[in-house]
Formats: sequence, C-alpha cells, structure tokens
Amino acid sequence: MNFYKYFILFLIALFSLHIPSYAINEIELNDNQNADTESNRPLVSSISFDDVLKKAESHSYDLKIADFNILISKQDIRSSRSEYFPKLNVSAGTEYTKNFRDINETTIMSIGDAFINPYTRYQSVFGITLSYNVFDFGVRKGRMDIAKEDVKLKELEEQQQLQELNLNLLDNYSKILITGIQIELNKQILELAEKNLELKKRLRDAQEISSTELNDQQTEVNVLQSRIMELYQIFAESVNWLSFYTGENYNAENLTIDELKKPDFNVMEFKDYTKSIIWQIHEKNLKKKELEVKIAKRNYLPKVTAYSRYYVYGSDHSSYPKAFSSIEPSNFTVGGSINMPVFDGFQNSANVRKAELEYKQLQIERDKAIAELMTRLAVMRSNLMYLDEQTQANTMAVDELKEKVKSLTKLSNKKVISPIEENEGKIELLQRQIELEKNRITAIAITKGIQILTDY
Repeated sequence: MNFYKYFILFLIALFSLHIPSYAINEIELNDNQNADTESNRPLVSSISFDDVLKKAESHSYDLKIADFNILISKQDIRSSRSEYFPKLNVSAGTEYTKNFRDINETTIMSIGDAFINPYTRYQSVFGITLSYNVFDFGVRKGRMDIAKEDVKLKELEEQQQLQELNLNLLDNYSKILITGIQIELNKQILELAEKNLELKKRLRDAQEISSTELNDQQTEVNVLQSRIMELYQIFAESVNWLSFYTGENYNAENLTIDELKKPDFNVMEFKDYTKSIIWQIHEKNLKKKELEVKIAKRNYLPKVTAYSRYYVYGSDHSSYPKAFSSIEPSNFTVGGSINMPVFDGFQNSANVRKAELEYKQLQIERDKAIAELMTRLAVMRSNLMYLDEQTQANTMAVDELKEKVKSLTKLSNKKVISPIEENEGKIELLQRQIELEKNRITAIAITKGIQILTDY
C-alpha cells in the first residue's frame, strides 16, 4: 500500500531529527578536551604586545560568539529565500465516527463552521497541497534585504569586537608594563630606605637623632613594603586577565615584558567619521529599520497566491481495514486567491508608526555614538598633550637629579655629607623615574589607542 510506504518514510524522517544531538554532544566533548589542554599548558615567561594580540584574536570568546552570530544571521537569508519557492505540504488522517441516532431520522447538521457527521464509519484521507506566493508587492524581497543587511551588520559588529579587544588588551598590557617597572624601582627605593633605617638606628643609639626621626624612617619603610605588595597584587591580577584574553598561562613571578613600540602615527590627523565602524553599524541598523517600515506599509496591499490540492480518500461503515483498502483518488483542485486586509483594528497602522518612531530613535542613537567617539578622541588627544609636557618636564628633572646624585656621591665619599643624604637623593631620582616611565608608557598606549579607534 502506498499509504504504508509514506508512513514508513515519515518515521525515518522523524528519527533523523535526533541525529544532530549526537553531534552537539561530540562538540561539547571536544570543547572539554580543549579546556583541559589549555589548563595544562606550560608557563610563558616572555611576552610582547604583538604576540599576545595575535593569540588573543584566535582565543577571544567574543570573536567566536561574533562568528556564530554571522552564521546564524546567514540562516535568516536562507529562511527568507524560501519564500521564493513553492510550498509542498503532505497530510494524512484517519478517524472513526459513531452515530448514536437512527440514521433514518438523522439529517446532516451544521452550526457555523461545525459539521456533524450523521453516519457511523471508518475513514482515512491522504492529501498533497502545493501553494505558491505569486505576488505580494515586494514584502518577501524586503525581508530578504533585511536578512542580507543583518549579515553585514553582524560582520561589522565582529570588527567592533576586534577593535574593543585591541583596546582592552592594550590597556591591560600597558598596566602590566607600568606595574612591573614600578615594582622594580620601588624595590630599589626600599633597599635605599632600609639602608637609611640602619644608619639612623646607629645615629639614634649615639643619641644624634630623636626617636621621632627614627620612627618616621621606619614608617617610610613600612609604607614602601605595603606599596610593593599592592603592586604585586595589581600585577598578578593584570596577568590573570591577560590569560583570560589569550588562553595562555604566564609565569607572573619571572615574566619578561617587551616594551610597547610607539607607532609612527599622526594623532591629530583628521579622519572621516562616516567611515568609522560605529557609524557603519548604526547605518546598517537604520537601513534595516527603513526596510521594516516599507514592509509594514505594504501589509495594507493584497497578496496573490496560487494553489493545487490532490486528495486520496477511503471509508467503510463497519471495518477499519476496509477503509484502508478502499482508498482511491478522490479529487484534484487548482485555484488562486487574493487576500487583502480590510480592517485589523488599526494594528498595522500602529506597527507602521512604531517602526517610524524607532527609525528616528536610531538616528539620535547614531548621532550620540559619533559624538561620544569624537569626544573620546578629543579627550585622548588632550591627555596625550598633557603627558608629552609632563614627560619633557620629568626628563629634564631626571637629568638634573642624576647630576645632583653624582655631586652627592662625591660629597659622601669625601665625608662632607652623610650617606643618608646621598641615599635620599637617589630615592628622589628613582621616584621621578617612576613618574617618567608611567607618563612615557601611558603616552605610547594612548597613541596606539587613537590609532586603533581611527584606523578605518
């Protein structure tokens, strides 16, 4: 029987729907294996910004999510394209009706759309329906265009995620670099402060200084020790975040950090903001919303559909198997229809107005995003100018202090001044070098940040 053949094919298709679950489990297993592999990776002892950026781009969770968003949005194109193909539906049904009234006294009854079958019988039907959207005034084309724009939007959002990854990694790397330098220089300062503490203890024993002066020196040493511990904590935290970005394990106790290279880039150069990623993203959102407005307005127009149906029917008053054996072609229908909404309680009117308002809202959001971008760049350039001035001032101060330390060393060697004064001069020099390095590295990071934001 043809009906049984179709029924078996239906069961095979239903069973095949469960196959993807095994593939998902296999993917999850592979992901767990990858996680175990990453946790057992050896410690990395040397890093450079270009190297960690390359690893972060291949490891980034956000970029992987963005890739899936692109793949998912491409499925919307496939879904929209399906509207250009005819729809084929297959239906099958079987039922038993028992009439409790005398058939001679029974008449066919209907109330509204409900029809009461006056006969006791078994019946089965198998039908095929073919339908096609002939014309809908561009609604399906509009949906296809929205799906295509959404794919482009997701691609731009992936570029934005990459840009944010660059900026976050730059901030994290510069923080590690600055903190590492601060730790090394503060350790040198601590060493000099501890020497002064020993010298002042001797002076206090000789009653040449007061206990207050000795206590002040001890407090200075304690503050430096606490500061170094705090810097180690900041350093370890920053290295942990670096591991999050790259998936690598780092030897925080013995980590060599390469310098940031200052880019050959004019930070004051004007760029057309309409080519920026943020502008393009908002333009795509506006384009999608504009298409949604057009589709909503065209829902007022009719839709032309063509269709055909073919039914195979069988019935019997006393036996279910006989109802199957009597299945034979019943009827074939070809037709067309025009469906046009006349009144929907102003629902579509509200949808059109909503889409128009959302379009205007998106325009304001775009202008706000560009204003924020330009303000952000202006603040970064202003900070960069300030840091350049500070760097020049600190460079001059470091040079002067170096000469001062040379003089203090000579005087100390000649016993004109005490070693304490020489050490205090060296401490002052190291403190100024800390400020110089912070300003220098921060200035390079800001320059690279401006390049990242304007490199479009």
